[in-house]
Amino acid sequence: MALSTTQSISLSGVSTINGAQAATFSTVVSKGLSYTSVSMQITDQDLYEKNKIEVRKDRDDFQAVADNLSDSLESSSATSAE
Repeated sequence: MALSTTQSISLSGVSTINGAQAATFSTVVSKGLSYTSVSMQITDQDLYEKNKIEVRKDRDDFQAVADNLSDSLESSSATSAE
């Protein structure tokens, strides 16, 4: 009998414009996944429409954080108990 484990990390973020929430982002990063999918939920449609460029930059920045986290999981050495 052997124990197998998988590490995953839930990551979330919020895009705000002048203190108001425009969108939220979420993902789950797991070791062994070659791509991390980011979900974006627009929470204020009017604010989003007026600030698409800023919100999309926040989305791209969030994706970069998720990618860096995924890379760090891959480069860390995992230990297992047998």
